[in-house]
Amino acid sequence: MSRFIGVFRHEFNMSIRRSGMWIAYGLLFVFYTVTVLWPSPEESNVFTDATLWQLAGQLAYTFNLFLPVAAGILAADRMQRDFRGGVHELQSSTPLSNLVYILGKYFGVLAASLAPVLVWIWVVTACLVATGNAPINLMYAMTVTFFAMIVPAFAFVIAFSLACPLIMPLRVYQILFTGYWFWGNYIPPEIFPTLNGTLLTAGGMHAYQGYFGGFHGLQDPLTYTATDATLNLLVLGLCIAAVMTVLNYYLQWQSRRA
Repeated sequence: MSRFIGVFRHEFNMSIRRSGMWIAYGLLFVFYTVTVLWPSPEESNVFTDATLWQLAGQLAYTFNLFLPVAAGILAADRMQRDFRGGVHELQSSTPLSNLVYILGKYFGVLAASLAPVLVWIWVVTACLVATGNAPINLMYAMTVTFFAMIVPAFAFVIAFSLACPLIMPLRVYQILFTGYWFWGNYIPPEIFPTLNGTLLTAGGMHAYQGYFGGFHGLQDPLTYTATDATLNLLVLGLCIAAVMTVLNYYLQWQSRRA
């Protein structure tokens, strides 16, 4: 456990101090705050208790449009750099196991990617509450939707972003990943063949409709139920576990080759 905590702390500190992350997140935070979160003068008290969960879910779903893309691109070099710089060879000579190394790195990068997002959501929501534009319950609703919709999306993305660049060029992965995110989560399957609408969809629509009621004012029946949302989260979790398992075997194979 102490070795896991050591790897986690090191990776968290390394990731959270990256200026590129703060620049990318800062631009997205400003964009979302101005265009999505902060109401215009004629939209005062736009948040009401009656639609609280729908609006919180809609905000989380909107945040998943761009934030996981930034997190995935930034995380793509976190494990590759250890191989490129020869750090992993040094780690292989220590008692640190590959599994502990993988899990510590994964959760360190994941926590560093999510922490600024959660703090930003809390700060902006607190400002909305303080100015009378939202009920105080919105703070709780936004926290719940953060863990139900945003955390699974980031967890799914970062697992692949750590593993895939080990077997393909970094820039190629970043381009392919960006295209995949919008293709697999936001293109309607009626328009183009896509993973959107399947249990592999990581953008949060299953949880949004199944747990939080879907878009406010939507007249059509909901596509996904709470059972669908739960199955979606389970499938995403199994995919993450599969990636971690394959990555562990890959590192063991690399160690035997060295």
